[in-house]
Amino acid sequence: MILAENESRLLAPAQTIATGLWRLQLRGDELADFEYRGHPVLRAIRPVVRDHDWRTLAPIVESTTWNDDGRFTLRLVVAFAGFGVEYRADLAVRIFGDDLTVTFDGVAPGDLRSNRIGLVVLHRPDDAGRNVTITAPDQTRTSSAFPTDISPHQPFINIAAMGWERDGTAFGLAFSGDIFETEDQRNWTDASFKTYSTPLSRPFPVTVHAGDRVHQSVRLTAAPADMAASADQTPEAPEPPPEVLTVRGQAQGRVPALGTSSSPSAIGLGEVRGLGALIVEVPGDDTASATQILGHAVQQAAELGAALDVRIIATGPGEIRAVMDLLPLENANRIGAFSSRSHVTEPDLWEELHSEAQRRGFTGALLAGARAHFAELNRRREVLPGNADAITYSITPQMHATEVPHIVESLPIQRQTALNALRIGSGKPLHIGPVTLKPRFNAVSTDGANDAGTIEEMIADPLQAEDFTAAWLLGSIAALTLPGVESVSYFEASGTRGLLTDAGTPTLAFHLLEKLAALRGADVLEVEGAVPGLVLYPAKSGSGVVLFAANLTAKPLRAAVKLEHGYTRTLDIPAWSAIVRPLG
Repeated sequence: MILAENESRLLAPAQTIATGLWRLQLRGDELADFEYRGHPVLRAIRPVVRDHDWRTLAPIVESTTWNDDGRFTLRLVVAFAGFGVEYRADLAVRIFGDDLTVTFDGVAPGDLRSNRIGLVVLHRPDDAGRNVTITAPDQTRTSSAFPTDISPHQPFINIAAMGWERDGTAFGLAFSGDIFETEDQRNWTDASFKTYSTPLSRPFPVTVHAGDRVHQSVRLTAAPADMAASADQTPEAPEPPPEVLTVRGQAQGRVPALGTSSSPSAIGLGEVRGLGALIVEVPGDDTASATQILGHAVQQAAELGAALDVRIIATGPGEIRAVMDLLPLENANRIGAFSSRSHVTEPDLWEELHSEAQRRGFTGALLAGARAHFAELNRRREVLPGNADAITYSITPQMHATEVPHIVESLPIQRQTALNALRIGSGKPLHIGPVTLKPRFNAVSTDGANDAGTIEEMIADPLQAEDFTAAWLLGSIAALTLPGVESVSYFEASGTRGLLTDAGTPTLAFHLLEKLAALRGADVLEVEGAVPGLVLYPAKSGSGVVLFAANLTAKPLRAAVKLEHGYTRTLDIPAWSAIVRPLG
């Protein structure tokens, strides 16, 4: 059953809609990759239903009908379910000439509490820096631009319409049924800016009664930006992939220290040479749990041959000392403290951590930052202590979407978050992690139910043991190989979220991380040329080069790779997988 679920996600069908000058993909309930005259326009338009705790109900498309008799019409009946509630909606797409309209008609079968229901528009990440005109409901117009650096707060609010230009075309979006605003989803490593309904300034959650209806529409229009532009303008043909990819002798970075997190699993672990550290998150308000968690983590760290990276989760001052009383400092190389409510290093917690570390003669690094997403670090940057030794934040690609294309597209955005974090930290070393497929806890919970034990269904992903996760892992390591990124920690050591399965079987991701951990600090060489979906990560090893390669596509890839002054080797990489090959 799990295999079938994974196969459906990795091989999820995408139906191409091509009518008139428009082209887009239908992926379940998502309308994705909009193009006009062959040029990209939007990342996606989709319906969303989120409960009172910002959890997204899973959509199931019950029926699809369409016709294309000069006025293309597509209709979807979508059922949303999860977390004990349900919702239903009709989604319609109408395309005629330069006009594309998406409408959402939803109804609640029963009572529910919700933070958001309706349509969202995902703008492309390469719109960063692009000028945009925002029209308010009173028709006031404001000139602005999509942010280049990751914006901590909504760049655009009070939206009734927006307009921008790209590739010789002026595009417009008109919204009805609610007031919309835009957030920078790169804060959560999504490859998009998102324009959504119901401003966050309004109280939430709201009670939706059985029979209550929501009607919204988004109208996308296109017109020549330059009236002299040719009506038959076509995009330039993309350059074909190079026949041979060349590994140059210059280093473009170094393999960061790689780590993992302690897990509740009792599976025995073996030493991983070069492993950076084992993260353990310790509750400050429960001495019994803290004692048990720390004891287990010390054992796992000893088995792995790694030091501890201790993250104290405190409800307030006074709890730092209690945890450090339990902690064998000789086992730790890093310690951080984070609020259980805000998930960042609050000033009072930092003051206590710094004082206790000094009093005990701790010589390792003291961490500050966020235990949750980059968003929390970005939004609370003003509380970062100037005397912190290093900065940290976590990554998960599935805060907003679980489709594999969204997970893959998060990889280059990870690099952007790291570059922004290095700037926020004024160049302080960066320790990123835990990096997990799904959130470890609900960082935006409105009722305080953010303990991982209460949302187990959210944090264990059936993809964890698949080869796909090894390919994604390599893509992440490649994205985060930057000067200043000292370490990156992935997943848990073992269990349902682990590098080892529940049965203790090593995954391909484990084998990949194990080999890379042993190359800690090694030069990573430049690669000339690129193939879409292919990640190449050549690392120096002694007098030779070890090539790590990943295929982040649903089809096998073949690529020829050579050293700058050496021989050529052909790589055959299965779909959604990774390989390791010596180059000489």
